[in-house]
Amino acid sequence: MPFLAAVLNTMGLVFLTHAIYSTHEHHSLTASSPYKTSTTAIPSFPSIPLDILIELLASTLALLTGIVLSSPALKPIQWSTWSSSLSRSGRKSEGKYTKENIEVLGEGDPFQFLGLDSVREGEGRRGFWDGRGARGEYVGWVKAGGKA
Repeated sequence: MPFLAAVLNTMGLVFLTHAIYSTHEHHSLTASSPYKTSTTAIPSFPSIPLDILIELLASTLALLTGIVLSSPALKPIQWSTWSSSLSRSGRKSEGKYTKENIEVLGEGDPFQFLGLDSVREGEGRRGFWDGRGARGEYVGWVKAGGKA
């Protein structure tokens, strides 16, 4: 599939460039023509020939098909589905080793540093102020009589 996508992208770009160049040439030749049929003050642009339009549409279709074929797999729309699949997959080997012959592991969840799993367990997130916990401490302080 990647080879077909690359071929379609290349062909689409080449033919799209040719169609744009042909349109420019057609416009410049007809705009400077001494045989103008329009007598109005508003300049009229002649229509683009059918073969250039067909080339333009075919190249756009080939380019769009190549882009769709070369795009990576889509992620689920629901964030919880995507993050749970990342959490289940865990850390994986990247196939690289350090100088000390220690295997380099890739991160499974790119948002693991936020500590979202600990929020579900009631521990709070690292690096964020825990407003609910501070409010609980304040209520406990008030109930104890407000003494330090």
